[in-house]
Amino acid sequence: MLAIQISVNIFLVLGAVIAAFGVGYMIRSVQVNSLRKKVLELESEMLRNHAEILNLQQSKANLELTIKESKIPVIPIKGKEDESSSQEAAGRKFS
Repeated sequence: MLAIQISVNIFLVLGAVIAAFGVGYMIRSVQVNSLRKKVLELESEMLRNHAEILNLQQSKANLELTIKESKIPVIPIKGKEDESSSQEAAGRKFS
């Protein structure tokens, strides 16, 4: 017969499998921690951006409110007579 006998120590194979599992676990845990750190950084950046947007919206609303409540006198550029005559002239042109 052409059979080749190989003697393998089962404890050595079991030790190699456990060592490979441990090395793989350590590599994967480093990758997971790195990705988790990136996610936390991106989340904090998004929170800062949203807070800035909310602050800008609040300041815009405050400005609109102050403009609405302000009593700034509005002086028309043209008199009432000029506006009515210009509207009538425009009406005649289009009719």
